[in-house]
Amino acid sequence: MKDLHDKETSVEFYEDRYEQGYMEEWDDLKKNKVKEILLQLQLPANGKALDFGCGNGVFTRIIKDTFPGWQVFGVEISSIAVQNARKRIPNCTFFEASESDNYKNQFDFLFSHHVIEHVPDINEIFEVINGYLKPQSSQLHILPCGNKGSYEYEISILKKNGIDPKKENRFFYEEPGHLRRLTSDEFTAYEKRIGFDLKKEFYSNQEYGAINWITKSSPRFVKRLTDPNDALNNESLMKIKKLRKKLLPLTYLQFPYSKFLEIKNKWRKKISDHTKLIILFLPAMISKPFYSYWDKKAAEEWGRIKTQKTGSEMFLFFTR
Repeated sequence: MKDLHDKETSVEFYEDRYEQGYMEEWDDLKKNKVKEILLQLQLPANGKALDFGCGNGVFTRIIKDTFPGWQVFGVEISSIAVQNARKRIPNCTFFEASESDNYKNQFDFLFSHHVIEHVPDINEIFEVINGYLKPQSSQLHILPCGNKGSYEYEISILKKNGIDPKKENRFFYEEPGHLRRLTSDEFTAYEKRIGFDLKKEFYSNQEYGAINWITKSSPRFVKRLTDPNDALNNESLMKIKKLRKKLLPLTYLQFPYSKFLEIKNKWRKKISDHTKLIILFLPAMISKPFYSYWDKKAAEEWGRIKTQKTGSEMFLFFTR
């Protein structure tokens, strides 16, 4: 297992990921949420925005579309991601993190989407963020939430070492690139150190949203998530088995359409991908209503209770 707390190792890890097509696209439900929140921030008509950890530029494009009067930039540690983003979004400016000295104190607004849980040094990264920003500026960060009471939190506490304090409270099922899971209070404390105050907070995936993303994952992932062999005790064992009976059938029902969309949304398709799309088309169309149903349930939940702090994903807006 690579130590991603080492900066050079982390860069190599993500270069390889982006070479393999990492995070080329996000689903419409997420993109709509991000645009909705951006509009609620009531930012001025003009300014300079930075997509911090921009990846392939999916959300950089949304920022630019939402704020057409703004100059929008993106920064990444991966040179491959920067090249991809430049090709896909020519009306924005992208640069590598190694060039950060050229952009000191330039930005009115900084955005990040699922970045902070990946960074090698949590203390250092807030100093890096602060270096990009003007004295009067704002930030919106979207990342996994470690608050008690979320659907995933309740699953994790059923497991031995389900939440690991030695790994900055990572939940047991998280991908290798996730180095920590912060609570909203912990994140806010880091921001206070650089002079920013929390002004708005939103949360998604309280229940239906969590079921939605979990059951749109692979059956293999859901089996790991609901593996009864590492249950904390007999009571936990029964709860985990009940979860598996609920989540696994929902995953199988949606999997053909989930897989179809995954391949369809690839930026660089191989001949084999087109063949897979043909093979998957009919099963995907049968599967699509189940996929759409859970999207609808998740969207309705977001509309009702987006300020409830028990979501497993947080949207935190800060100003200074």
